[in-house]
Amino acid sequence: MSIGCLLEAQNLEFNNGKDVKQPGRLNPALVGSGEDLIRIISDFKLDESAQFMLEGRMPFKLGSYMVGVERTFTEDVSNNMFNITYGRKASKKGNDFQWRYGGSLRFNQKSISVPGYDSTAGGYTYRDLNGDVRTLKSRSDFKNGVDYVDIQLGLNMSYKDLILGASIENFLGQDVSLIALESRKVPFTANVILGGFLSIGEKWVIFPSALLMANEEDVYTKATLDLSANKLNFTAAYILENNLQDLSASIGYRFKKTFAGIQYVHPISGDNTARIQSDLPSFNLFLNSTLFKNRDVFKSDFAKKMRLFY
Repeated sequence: MSIGCLLEAQNLEFNNGKDVKQPGRLNPALVGSGEDLIRIISDFKLDESAQFMLEGRMPFKLGSYMVGVERTFTEDVSNNMFNITYGRKASKKGNDFQWRYGGSLRFNQKSISVPGYDSTAGGYTYRDLNGDVRTLKSRSDFKNGVDYVDIQLGLNMSYKDLILGASIENFLGQDVSLIALESRKVPFTANVILGGFLSIGEKWVIFPSALLMANEEDVYTKATLDLSANKLNFTAAYILENNLQDLSASIGYRFKKTFAGIQYVHPISGDNTARIQSDLPSFNLFLNSTLFKNRDVFKSDFAKKMRLFY
């Protein structure tokens, strides 16, 4: 649901799930890339959102799946999202090149709260998709909600310790305007990720990566360095979205089949008009857990490395 600079105003996700802790959200081709049978992936952003996903391998080598729900909260609206993702590996065992492809179907529902009448402005004052404050004279001009479908298609190539992936989404051009008087289409968006695994000794693995998402209204870039050190994981990231800049850091702990931790995001620049929501730092809690683990002997080298980071 990449809607560029509209996102904070619409409270629709742009950067949630755009890291290796949620590979199926990063690119649908990476769904189930840890090659476990059933796995839980969750994320909770304090006072803002909650995500819960279930991924795993299908029997008879039919590919991997993920189903998930997300609920976001703000002062004005709530969003409900449901996604179904399917991915498949298309390379032979022992081949240095591994190809994966996948697709995600996402259903989005956004409720709209009509603001109270402002006698000073002579109407109902609200903030539009660009973040500008506008006024409507009639309550009937507001929509009750926005419902739309998003399809994302992805392809990923891995060669030894390098990965390169690309995906496209929002090519259906759904209407997401908040009022009945206008039509606003979700812009077509492309996503590219480049990364690689670097082993240091026997227990340390570094995963540097770069992510670029772009559409006609916004460019989102993220440079990330993930470190897996035995049972601990550390992540540092720099995020740039138009005139907004954030720094992010997280720490995770792996205990048997569970991987849990906390993420901190600190805004370093960006005006209030662009952000719409608070410029205060935010915290995320994440928890991933394997319900039914596949034996490592049956996993690819790529899957073993991916599992170190989610």
